[in-house]
Amino acid sequence: MEEEKEEYELIPISPLRKLEKRIEELEKKTVFSQKEFYKELVDIIRINQQIVNEVVKANDSLRIELARIPPRIEELVEKLDELLGYIKEAAKEEVKVEERVEDKAMLKKIEELVETNKKISDRLSELASNIEELQEKLKRPLILPRKPLIPKKPL
Repeated sequence: MEEEKEEYELIPISPLRKLEKRIEELEKKTVFSQKEFYKELVDIIRINQQIVNEVVKANDSLRIELARIPPRIEELVEKLDELLGYIKEAAKEEVKVEERVEDKAMLKKIEELVETNKKISDRLSELASNIEELQEKLKRPLILPRKPLIPKKPL
C-alpha cells in the first residue's frame, strides 16, 4: 500500500483565480449559444496555456538555482574545514600561550576569540546542515495535480 504524496510548487495564483472564476461563470450560465461557449472555451484554454508557460519558466529558474547550490555547499564545507583547522591550531597554541603569557588581559582576549570562533563554527555547522536539508527538499520532483477544464455536463 503506497501512499500518494501531494507535491506543490510556488506559482502566481492570480491566473488560477481568473481561470476558476471563468469556469464558475460557465457553470452558472444555463443557456448560451455555441459561439459563446466556444469563445469561453478558447479563453479558458488560453489562460491555461499561460499558466503552463509560467510554471515551465518557474521550473526552469528553479533548476538553474538548484544547480548553483552543490558547488557552493562544497565551497562552504571546505571553508568550514579550514576554519576548524585554524581553531584546532589556536587551541593548541592557547595551551602554549597560557604557559608563557603572564599578562591576564591578553589571555582573556585570546579566550574570548577562541569562544567566538567556537560559536561561529557551531553556527556554520548548523547552516551547512540546513542547506543540505533544503537541497534534499528541493531535489523532489515538482508535479501539480490536474483537474478537468470543463465539468462533464451535457450541453
